[in-house]
Amino acid sequence: MEDFPTADTPVVRHPEDVTVRGDRARPVVFVVMAAGGVVVNVVAAFLLASAVPYRDLVDVLAPSVVGAAYALAAGYVGLAAPARRQVGATMIVVAVTSPAAGLALGVSQLSGLWVALGAVSTLLVPAAAWLVLVTSRGGSAGRLGRAAVVASALLAGAVAGAVTLTYDPAAWGWCRCQPNPLALLDGEAAYVGLERWSPWLRASIGVLAISGALGELLRRPGRTRVAELALGVALVTVLVGHLVPQTLLLGAGLLLMLVLCVREIVRRLPSRAHVADLLLEAREHRDPARLEELVARAIGDPGARVWWWAPGPGAYRDSAGAQEADPTAGAPTSRVLRVDSEVEPIALVVAATRDLPADGSVLDAVAEALRLSTENRRLTDELRESIEQVRRSRARIVTATDEARKSLERDLHDGAQQLLISTGLKLNLAAAQTDAESRAELDATLAEASEDLGRALVELRRLASGITPTALVHGGLADAVQELAARCPAPVSVEVEGQGDPGPTRSMTAYFVVAECLTNVAKHAGAQSASVTMTLGEPLRLTVADDGVGGADPSRGSGLRGLIDRVEAHDGRATITSSDSGTVVTVSLPDVVLR
Repeated sequence: MEDFPTADTPVVRHPEDVTVRGDRARPVVFVVMAAGGVVVNVVAAFLLASAVPYRDLVDVLAPSVVGAAYALAAGYVGLAAPARRQVGATMIVVAVTSPAAGLALGVSQLSGLWVALGAVSTLLVPAAAWLVLVTSRGGSAGRLGRAAVVASALLAGAVAGAVTLTYDPAAWGWCRCQPNPLALLDGEAAYVGLERWSPWLRASIGVLAISGALGELLRRPGRTRVAELALGVALVTVLVGHLVPQTLLLGAGLLLMLVLCVREIVRRLPSRAHVADLLLEAREHRDPARLEELVARAIGDPGARVWWWAPGPGAYRDSAGAQEADPTAGAPTSRVLRVDSEVEPIALVVAATRDLPADGSVLDAVAEALRLSTENRRLTDELRESIEQVRRSRARIVTATDEARKSLERDLHDGAQQLLISTGLKLNLAAAQTDAESRAELDATLAEASEDLGRALVELRRLASGITPTALVHGGLADAVQELAARCPAPVSVEVEGQGDPGPTRSMTAYFVVAECLTNVAKHAGAQSASVTMTLGEPLRLTVADDGVGGADPSRGSGLRGLIDRVEAHDGRATITSSDSGTVVTVSLPDVVLR
């Protein structure tokens, strides 16, 4: 992703205070409700055991144990995640409906409301489906899934109401229990007719609830997580255990579902440890996708998105670089965190399934991490650009130096050298035109002048060849290297592999590398022999080795250091290995277009 903004001090725009306060369910309420749920389950187990002492103890205790577990979980959610009030409230409903049938049987001889208490158990499956829905999807659950679960709850409520208004077994002499004061009909015909349809109604309630919840679990784009599939299996187990009915199967399904729901809630809790991971990652790395993942963990919403401000187009971009005109469209303000600098925006955090944490310190830390990542990105880009500018500058300096050498060589060749040659010719011509009397003396003077001119010409040619090798000007790199090897006092073998023209820049660099290495062989190495191996191609590879005493160290002399600088200025690499068995210089020169 490109165009991260410059940010000095982050300005964090938190959601409105009233929205944050509205999203906080008071923990005390959940704690009180959770305690009440535990008490109800304990009382239900005690009353049921007293009313039907012949029933198996596991069947007596299982619903109450499950209900108490849900009540305790609701209390934990109220304390640890007050923003998840729907989850806590739904857990309370499950905690009450789980032992409802047993509680009704236990108070059947004590209160006429036992029929209404027993009818409440019809709401267990819709409540379980709603719990799965709000735990896994939160506010992002689709309308269709919500509508299906709500429809199942309404149907369950209608069935519970119909049973409460028509069922009065005491009046019909069916049992020794308290009469139902809410029954509106005297005869049992209405209830018998309702009971005939009861299996189908219960199945319809379960199918509606399960289809709504499972549809939302499987609707998630991409690959469905294992935990979500396990939630679906647990929910189906609850339905089967409720329809059979089988107390142990129902209890096992409810407990598995509770464990998975609590695990999901814990995974989504805003965590200071996750915030610390985010800050560390922002300092060390700058991958937008990775930062988005850590931001999602820090605020407790795996579906959260981070949008970065791109100053160029003046719009927000996601971690993949896709541009979006308004990333907050349709999102409530309680799910949007804006991070701005004093000059321009930095980023947007948009939660997907829940409101942002009420803890302002978490949001401030997230904002600081986003600012830090943006600043690191800017500094890294500036450093990379500075390094590139230095590389280009060095390359331009070397190129300009080479051009200056060539220009000086041409000036020497076309100017002073030609003048000296012309002067020598003129002196020879003068010697031929003198008379015989002064011939001997003039010959000696002219011969001396001619020798001086010859030495000057040789020196000028040597100087010119040091500036720009004549062999490179009039021949190729291989010929120039052969000439250098021939001038070296120690025997030098030259091996050239490959074909092609390295170009003037690489040829000049390679020539001076060989020249510097062979000069060191002659002056310092005390070598008996040396070798030059050159491979023409891409890149051009060059190796100069000798069997001297070693000791070559670029830090102790300007020659090798200048050689390395010249090679690196052309994006090449030079390696010098020196020991008491000799020195090996290896150079690699890519074909780089200098700018």
